Amino acid sequence: MVVQGMLQKLWDSLKMGEIVLIERTDIKDQYLGVHHMIEWGMDRGYRILIVDVMDSFHLIKAKAGLRGLKTGIFNDVDVIKIGGKVQVGNVIEWIEDIVEPVIVVGKFREAYEKYLNENKKTLVMVIGLEKLILASEIIPKNVHVMTWLVSRYVGDPRRLSVLFVKRYAFDKGNQELLGLLEDISTTVIKISSKEKTTEFNIVKSIEPELEGVCMRI
Repeated sequence: MVVQGMLQKLWDSLKMGEIVLIERTDIKDQYLGVHHMIEWGMDRGYRILIVDVMDSFHLIKAKAGLRGLKTGIFNDVDVIKIGGKVQVGNVIEWIEDIVEPVIVVGKFREAYEKYLNENKKTLVMVIGLEKLILASEIIPKNVHVMTWLVSRYVGDPRRLSVLFVKRYAFDKGNQELLGLLEDISTTVIKISSKEKTTEFNIVKSIEPELEGVCMRI
């Protein structure tokens, strides 16, 4: 009960304008976290916007269904799709060509700004960012474009952003980009599981009492 209370305190401490980086450091899936975060946002009156990279949201929904979770919640959110073939949720923009990051960012920013201007108090959840990184050549220009897009919205009071990433995509040559994302983010949570225990390591937080806390459930 104490741990659950601390987790609830963590989620409720998140503020508009923050960028929260949730790193999965093992091979397990993120559908439980995404499902929980959507429910949490809806319960608190957020408009939910999913940024779905290369059908990651479809995979999340499919695996959640196999787990026995109620998947109707995934149909009740707005979605900006980047690449991919499968539609899940209310897709408001679909950026099909992901070859050139500069073009992707331009199209995304146009749709994103329009949405934020029309919907106050938005919870933005980015799923599958590592796929975009793996699909793009990691050269200085592309790294700059991606990190600029993320950093530009730090402190923006229209939205709270949560980035779900898997650490495996940032090995070796991509490690610098992960470091930049961690530096830009206001809250960084690393999640891993061993057997039936899940560990939440809050390595960075704007709440001093939460920074450095490690919880196991």
